[in-house]
Amino acid sequence: MGKISKREFIVMTWERLGAGRIGRKKLRAVQNALAKEFGASQSPASIARMLSDAGAELNHPEIIEFDAKWREAQLELEEKKFRGIEDLFRTERLTLARAEELIDRMETLRREFERHEDEQALAQLRRAAVEARTASQALAKDRTLAASIRAEQSELAEWLRVWIQTPALLADWLELRRRSPDFRNKFLTKTSS
Repeated sequence: MGKISKREFIVMTWERLGAGRIGRKKLRAVQNALAKEFGASQSPASIARMLSDAGAELNHPEIIEFDAKWREAQLELEEKKFRGIEDLFRTERLTLARAEELIDRMETLRREFERHEDEQALAQLRRAAVEARTASQALAKDRTLAASIRAEQSELAEWLRVWIQTPALLADWLELRRRSPDFRNKFLTKTSS
C-alpha cells in the first residue's frame, strides 16, 4: 500500500475510534495520532472539517472551545521560540551593548531553527531583524537626536544588515569592525548610552 494522505489518515483514525459523533476527546485522539504519524500538529477545527466531509456528526461547542484553546497554546509556543529578543520588537532605541546581546541571541535562535528545519521561524526571525534595522535607520536620520545617538543607531543598522545577509559571519565581522579606527574613534572614546 502506498503512502496515505493526511485526510485519509484522519478518516481511518476516526473509524478506528468507532466513528460516531466527534467531540473534544475523539478529536484530541485523532490530532495526537496525526502528529505522531506526520510529525506536525493540525488544528482541531481543520480535522473536524475533514471528518464532517466524511460524514461525522460534530459536537460544535466542544470543537470550537478545543480549537480556541489549541490555538492559544500554539501562540504561546511561538512566543517562547523568540524569548530573549523581545527588545527587537520595541520602538525604543537600542544601545550597541544591548544590540550585541540581542544579535547573539538571534544567532543562537537561527542555528536552532535551522537544526530543526523550522523555515517559518527562520523567516519570522529575519523579518524581526529587518524591522529592527529599519527602526535603527529611522533613528539614525532623526535630527532631533544627538549626533552620538544617531551614529550608534547607524552602526546598529549596519550590524543588522550584515546579520541579515550573512548571519554566520557576523561574529567575525564584528570583531574586525571593533578593531577599525572608525569604530574606535566613534564609540570607544566615549561611553555609549
